[in-house]
Amino acid sequence: MLCPEVWRFPAPSHEIVQKTGTVDLLRERKDPLRQGIRSHHFNQSITVVLPDVSSIPTELESALADSDHYLVRNISLQALINRSFIEGFVKRGSFYAVSFRTRLDTDDCVAVTPIGTLVLHLNKETYQTLGLDGRVSEFAGKRNSKYVVHIDLLALQPETKHFNRVRECLGRDCLGRFDLQISWTPPKAAEVCPSSVAKYFADLALSDREIKVEVMPTLIKAHQEYGLKVPLLKLTGQDGDKEYCSGGELVEYMGMLALSCNTTEEEYLNSYDFCGERVEIGNAKVMHWSGFFTPGQVEAMYNAMRRALEVVQNVPWMGMYVQGFSHSPVSFGMRENYFHTDGENCYTIVMNPSGEYLWYQVVRNNKIPK
Repeated sequence: MLCPEVWRFPAPSHEIVQKTGTVDLLRERKDPLRQGIRSHHFNQSITVVLPDVSSIPTELESALADSDHYLVRNISLQALINRSFIEGFVKRGSFYAVSFRTRLDTDDCVAVTPIGTLVLHLNKETYQTLGLDGRVSEFAGKRNSKYVVHIDLLALQPETKHFNRVRECLGRDCLGRFDLQISWTPPKAAEVCPSSVAKYFADLALSDREIKVEVMPTLIKAHQEYGLKVPLLKLTGQDGDKEYCSGGELVEYMGMLALSCNTTEEEYLNSYDFCGERVEIGNAKVMHWSGFFTPGQVEAMYNAMRRALEVVQNVPWMGMYVQGFSHSPVSFGMRENYFHTDGENCYTIVMNPSGEYLWYQVVRNNKIPK
């Protein structure tokens, strides 16, 4: 068999949403970036890049101080439609769940959104055996190999025929059990600990010995880069005789700093360079958080970055990169996530002390590869 010429394969295409504007750092209400943050429910990692700072601001270090989440193993989805669970966690606060170490292209995947929707992304065999109403996945192709089922947990009425049918279907052997990463944000007015949701499933494990509850701590890494010339964030592409880099180039440079790539200009084929104004700085600090982050936790990090820009005004800019789960059934909003190639869903926010910002969102487009 001849090997395919893989270098001739075109790179996966993505849908890029780029927005620029200016916000008042002293006023939090009129900020269009928050809507984008809140629309992305399932976040796997956060990276913050801080050029030209002597030390990491305490606001940023403490923003995710209490961000551990929980892993519930071997749980039947019937447990998610118990009346006590819906009343205590779905209707009160915001409950998030996504299946752990499953793949959209080959496995059955599950998610629960904060608006109370249980999303099932199922293989054809599972869907046809399960008996719940759904639709063909947007990316299933002509074979109809994947199906999507949405169940509104808030609309379920106990002791009705529909409720009993959903409960019976979710307990069938064809669906099996799942490992779920979960997080719960209590209502602001209620003095309830977020770990109450773990206590609920731990109590459930007393009667169902297959269920196991584990704490998943947030992983934190930090490093520093030296001797850099970083591009400047400017909303206009040109300013007199000065020319500034594009949004894509700025995000690319920020990613290279996050990955500790060599950005020094050298005379060989693989050297990296960009056009535009740049400023020489002494160092850049980079922090990585990995785990399971709700939009509220990401927004807390964003608020901390805004406050840091008010205090440290000599920096050229600060940037935050947020990566979603590549195998989550949904990405931005309730948009179905792509699974044929890379399942990319992420965004970057770059902001300078003047309040100028860049929003750079990347998702896999809806074109099915031929």
